[in-house]
Order: sequence, then structure tokens, then C-alpha cells
Amino acid sequence: MASKKNLPGTGASAGARTGVRPGRTKADLVDVVYDRHGGLTKNEAAEIVDAIFQTVKVSLGSGRTVKIKNFGTFEITDRPGRVGVNPVSGEKIFIRAHKGLSFKPARRLKGDDGHLMRRSGRAGERDE
Repeated sequence: MASKKNLPGTGASAGARTGVRPGRTKADLVDVVYDRHGGLTKNEAAEIVDAIFQTVKVSLGSGRTVKIKNFGTFEITDRPGRVGVNPVSGEKIFIRAHKGLSFKPARRLKGDDGHLMRRSGRAGERDE
């Protein structure tokens, strides 16, 4: 089985090659909380971010839907079994039924045409 490292577009420089902007990390979110809320230490900011992620994780793990106003909805969904193709060998394989995570962005996060808006949040300015 091929490791993820060997698949095209998954290496550390994949963003540079494909023109895709790098994502945000948990450390980035800690920095945002720290920068925006004076009086907190980095450790306190990290605890806040951890508490949010842990709450979402536990809620989803217990089968609850997580709705965040003006952001979107996370929920666990049932994925039916299906026939797939091994991308390396081309062999047909059966993929068992399993649970998956789905995210539906809030309307406010999307513009009228369904594209996600840029960070300014103004209509008409969307990510390409």
C-alpha cells in the first residue's frame, strides 16, 4: 500500500506546486485568540482552543450535531458500503459501510453563488 507521502499533491510543498494556499493550524488559532484578547497567556489561549475542539469532538462522538452560528454545521453521517478502485493497482475493492464527518457551511459563510467568501466577509469577495 502506498503511503500518503508518495501520493502526488500531498507533500509539504504541495501547496506551492498546486497554487493552493496553506491551511491554518491549531497553533495559528491559538495565536489569534492570544492576539485578540489581551491579558491572556499563550497557555490560557491554548486551553481555550483545546476546550472548543474537545467539546466539538465529544459532541460528535456522542452522535450530536454541532451547529456554530454564521459558520456551519458538523455532523456524523453514515456512509454506505460501496465498490471502489485501488488507485495504485486498479483492482476493484469493497469499501465497508462506515461513519463519516460532514460539514455544511452556513449561508452567511457563502455568497449568493455558493462560493465561500473571503476573510473580509463582504458579499462579492470570494475565494477563487
